[in-house]
Amino acid sequence: MTQSEIVVRNRLMDATTLVICGAKARRDVSAREIARVADISVSGLYQFYPSLDALVIATAKKLYAQVNYERMMALQMAIDRSRPEPAPLRDILIALIGPSVRWSLDPQRPYAVFDYINTLTGGNGAATVLQPLVDQIAAHQAVITCLRQTTPWFDDVDIGWRVNAALGVRSQVLRESRRTMLLTQNRLDLSDPDATIDLMLEVIEPMFAPLARHSLPKAARATCHANPLS
Repeated sequence: MTQSEIVVRNRLMDATTLVICGAKARRDVSAREIARVADISVSGLYQFYPSLDALVIATAKKLYAQVNYERMMALQMAIDRSRPEPAPLRDILIALIGPSVRWSLDPQRPYAVFDYINTLTGGNGAATVLQPLVDQIAAHQAVITCLRQTTPWFDDVDIGWRVNAALGVRSQVLRESRRTMLLTQNRLDLSDPDATIDLMLEVIEPMFAPLARHSLPKAARATCHANPLS
């Protein structure tokens, strides 16, 4: 890929971010509008991306890399602060979920792109649409490596299971905030990122406690191994 092609691709992704963040409804996000903002023809857009969805996914993937960069920086800071001892569990978990929470609650951040991605996942194509994002697990693996020292009573399978469950808690709160508020009688403040992170950690931290009843059953491990895409 030439430098000029990289420049055009980045311009298109920047335009996609602007259009999605400024859209009032999904119909406002179109190849024509993105091409206009990027100052390129619609046919030129399709020379670089085969479809609008492909462009949106590429944009989300680029932004998600930024989230993961912030996650890695927070994790490294937690490690550096506690040397030579293992990083505290709470600091590791904040590094895991904190960047996404802060992005979602900061109007200056383009979190709307991730929300838009979720509108593309209806039907049987959901896994295919999200796969480029789901496959970006290097930062999560770094968290697992760090947790291996902090929670030595668990092996990598136990830790990986809990990391994924922690991400599930984060995703449900961020994506289903209306349901969260209904279930909690509108008594929680989910507008403050620090308060929201603290609330999530009340649920997530106990999952990493050294209790035998919390370990992933061997039968479940066998099922997960036999059906990795289930």
